[in-house]
Amino acid sequence: MKTFIKGFLVFMVISGNATAQQVVKLTLDTCYNMAVVNNPLARQANLYSEAFELQESVIKTNYLPQVSVGAQAGLQTDVTSLPISIPNVNIPSLDKDSYKINLDINQLLWDGGLTKKQKELEKAGLLSNLQSVEAEIYRLKERVNQAFFNILLIRENEKLLKLSMSEIQSRLTRVRAGVKNGTVLQSNADVLDAEIIRIEQSLIELAHSRAAAIFRLSELTGQSLNPDIELLQPVYDSMPVPNTRLRPEFKFLELQQDKLSAQQAITGIKVIPRISAFGTLGYGKPGLNMLSNQFDSYAMAGVRFSWTFWDWNLHKKESKIIGIQKEVVETQKENFERNQRILLNNLKEEILKNENLIAADHRIVKLRESVAKSAGAQLDQGIITSSEFLTEQNAHTQSRINMSLHSIHLQYARLNYITAIGLLK
Repeated sequence: MKTFIKGFLVFMVISGNATAQQVVKLTLDTCYNMAVVNNPLARQANLYSEAFELQESVIKTNYLPQVSVGAQAGLQTDVTSLPISIPNVNIPSLDKDSYKINLDINQLLWDGGLTKKQKELEKAGLLSNLQSVEAEIYRLKERVNQAFFNILLIRENEKLLKLSMSEIQSRLTRVRAGVKNGTVLQSNADVLDAEIIRIEQSLIELAHSRAAAIFRLSELTGQSLNPDIELLQPVYDSMPVPNTRLRPEFKFLELQQDKLSAQQAITGIKVIPRISAFGTLGYGKPGLNMLSNQFDSYAMAGVRFSWTFWDWNLHKKESKIIGIQKEVVETQKENFERNQRILLNNLKEEILKNENLIAADHRIVKLRESVAKSAGAQLDQGIITSSEFLTEQNAHTQSRINMSLHSIHLQYARLNYITAIGLLK
């Protein structure tokens, strides 16, 4: 309920902002909250809890009186009779038809702890199911990460290409003035025109990619996001200590083992004796007096003891099977941790790579900027052609793009590292 209210408030804030100002600023955490509220898995957790409560109430009926009603009518070919006759004693012959209706009451007194273990098994099953939902929600957040940073990367490309196009258009204005004055060849202007068209093509491609990425994020969050929505890039400065056991998937495997342990505990109880009380109220012919041909009421009460002292070692075999299943889950845990170590090491190298690239990018951008400025001045003086200028200008633009993209990739790699460990909130 708290999650729903939080998501609703987030939606109201976004909707209000969208109305007041066309551009909405959206954080990654906000996307998480909306995605969780929008996903059907949020309702699945409630369904698991409801099913558990119902099953628990069913188990509790084990210690409630069990009441049943039965009726029977019969006709038999022979009846009990005395093989001798006693003088002056009238022994009636029994009727061959019989009728009875019973009200039977059974009350379990002791089941060796079976009911308690069944409750523990259901609880373990609930925790396992809820953890599976948590694991799915965590993977949902990973998809939100991908869509969110994909939009950031596309936006950064668009921004830098527009800056480059603005610079080229400024140069084109000067070149056209030179063409008009007869000091510059028309081909120089044509080269710049062609480059502007090429950049426009790239912007068209990026616009469609951005629209697709925003649609994906809209579907994940359940909100109709404006194409002009502004995403606030998160910054991750410090990296946590690696841990291979914090992911919800690993916790799910542990709970699976707990569930199997609870199931294994029940198998041993199957051969423990059970004690129950019973009572019967009835009416029929004959009653408890088998020598009477009259309809009569009757009652009976007592204690019943039952013990399956030999089941051909079935419970031991079942326990062994469950033990093997627990070992299978243990191998899954070991495999998961191994894969986690590989993944975290790869992400660590990805982070280090981008940090080193960014350090080099700063030097490259500074040098390329100096060369591009010099090329621009030479173009204005007619010393070099537009093609030569574009070579340097594009190199400068690409260096800036590389630095910006490497910065975003660095934050994305750090986020993936945090996500892979299992520390997303």
